[in-house]
Amino acid sequence: MIAKEESKGLGDRKYQGQLSHELSKVRKLEDFAKDFSKSMSERPIDTELQKELRVDYIDHIMKHKPYKATRVQFKDSSSDALREETERIIKMNNVPLVKKTPPNWKKAK
Repeated sequence: MIAKEESKGLGDRKYQGQLSHELSKVRKLEDFAKDFSKSMSERPIDTELQKELRVDYIDHIMKHKPYKATRVQFKDSSSDALREETERIIKMNNVPLVKKTPPNWKKAK
């Protein structure tokens, strides 16, 4: 659309040239996005942010859990395991037919 508007009334050769130019811009942008995404995925995770996230997950679990558990039982769980447990608790509390059971403590670590 941009190439068509910018080459309006200039003929097919100009249109093709403009289209080629615009497509090269898109390719450069795609390459940049790919490189940026790769560099972001290679960056180390902010450990302070990771700790805060774990504390928030454990706080949420302690507040909304439909079973007996203590903070100590969750202290060695990974962030991913805590996120999954948080999602499981939300489902248990919102769907009446879901059985309200504690997590498999061996699997959660």
